[in-house]
Amino acid sequence: MKRILVSALLLGALAATPALAQGRGQQPPPPKGPAGPNPAVAIPADKEIPLAQALDAAQTAIDACLKLSPRSSAAVAMVVDLNGNIKVQLAADGVGLPFFDYARRKAYTVLKKRMPSGQFGALPEVVALGRGAVIEGDPELITFPGALPITKGGEIVGVLSVSGPTGGNDDLKCTEAGMAKLKL
Repeated sequence: MKRILVSALLLGALAATPALAQGRGQQPPPPKGPAGPNPAVAIPADKEIPLAQALDAAQTAIDACLKLSPRSSAAVAMVVDLNGNIKVQLAADGVGLPFFDYARRKAYTVLKKRMPSGQFGALPEVVALGRGAVIEGDPELITFPGALPITKGGEIVGVLSVSGPTGGNDDLKCTEAGMAKLKL
C-alpha cells in the first residue's frame, strides 16, 4: 500500500511540474518557419513559379554578378515561394557562408513586408534605427538591397534574392538581370 501511495504522489508531481513551470515565466515564441510564424499556405497552381524559369533567373543573376565591373562578385541567388521555401538556390564557386543567410533573410523580408528588401531598408523609420538593429522585434528582417518580389497579375508569388560580397547595390543589379527571365 505504501508503494502505491508513493508512486501516486510521484506521478502526480511529475504531471503537475510542466503546468507549474509554464505559469511562472513568459511563454517561448512560436517557432518560425522560413516565412515567419504564420502557417504555410497551399500554393495554387496559378501562383507556382515554374522550375525552368526559377533556374534560369537564378543562373542569370549569378552570371550577372560574375560579370560585374570593375570587379566580379561570387554570389548566392535563390528563388523562394510564397511560404519562403527555397525553390532554387545557386552559388558561384568560392561564395562565403554568410551570403546564403543574407539571401534567405532578404527573401524573408520581402515576403513579410511585401516590398523589395532595399525599399524596406530605405524607409525613414528603419534608417533611424541604425545598421544591425533588430527591427520590429524580428531579428530575421534585413535592410540590404538585393531581393525583389516575383509577381503575377499584381500579386506576389515569390522572391528572387541575391547576396554577394560587393554589396547590396551590386546584388540588386544581379537580381534585376535575373528578374528579366521570369515570364509569369
